[in-house]
Amino acid sequence: MNLSNNCILRLIFNSNLYDEVTDALLGFPERELSFLSVEVQSHSSATAHNAQSITEQVSGFKVMRMIEVTTDAEEAKRLNQHLMEQLPQASIQAQLLPLLTLC
Repeated sequence: MNLSNNCILRLIFNSNLYDEVTDALLGFPERELSFLSVEVQSHSSATAHNAQSITEQVSGFKVMRMIEVTTDAEEAKRLNQHLMEQLPQASIQAQLLPLLTLC
């Protein structure tokens, strides 16, 4: 890992946007990105009230997708801006997390 990559940009979004988000990430012009992608369950009191499917109503959660990119804070801002330009209508929650060195 590059020592300047001291953050994780975490992106959480609806699973139906997976192809568009990954295409946008892979098209990032500054460098070739690699990232981790996992399916997650989003739990919220609003989920039960705003559930879109019977599965969501019964289970109480919504299936979402989470992608994590190891980066630095400045590149994370540019990457988030790139995503907003490529997918202006997409609802993507972005979080920037510090990476800690374990000894």
